Amino acid sequence: MRRIPENRFDDLIDGATEVFIDRGYHRTQMSDVAEAIGVAKGTLYGYVESKEALFALCLQHADRSGPIVRPDVLPVPAPPAGSLEAWAKQRIADQSVPPPLSEALAKDRADDPRAEFEAIVRALYRSLENNRCAIKLIDRSIDHPQLGAIWQTAGRETGRATLRRYLESRIAAGQLRAVPNVKLAARMIVEVLATWGVHIHWDRAPEAFDPDEARDNAIDFLVRGFLP
Repeated sequence: MRRIPENRFDDLIDGATEVFIDRGYHRTQMSDVAEAIGVAKGTLYGYVESKEALFALCLQHADRSGPIVRPDVLPVPAPPAGSLEAWAKQRIADQSVPPPLSEALAKDRADDPRAEFEAIVRALYRSLENNRCAIKLIDRSIDHPQLGAIWQTAGRETGRATLRRYLESRIAAGQLRAVPNVKLAARMIVEVLATWGVHIHWDRAPEAFDPDEARDNAIDFLVRGFLP
């Protein structure tokens, strides 16, 4: 069993993130988290005020690149009303439309259709891969009272709609292959990238694979499929 090192939140956040992903928001109890990291339930309340406070910390630090700095105030209080939703909306907005896609939408035609489309697909993959823990956490916590609706609209529909606009533009220009249903095509692109950039890391029957090869294969598969 893992134990929380003195003055460190890393094990707490990692353990809680795994539990939230496995059980969802409503089904997760503080006792589940305590058992997962090997501490008494009461110990958790010395670090966080509530499950909502713990969930907010998990979202903010799920894809961190270094150790977590201990907050100045313990236990960490629950976020103010509306702040977690605002944070989630902003993070989703920052990641759902990468620069290559927004730049492409500003033009009627691509100078190099293959290079443009590949750059968009690669940027989408990178965004999903780099934020995979937070994405999985929100996706599995669709039962969260505030975040569920945000994830369905800003997290899923907005990004797909933007990608659909791009596909429609380039198909109309004859630079990408026509497809029977552009809306479904945009969703399929996202689903392929999400499968290999995010969900495969929680596969219940995992097989060893090279992440770089998986990324390159997914991108090549999509680019070849949409080029005339």
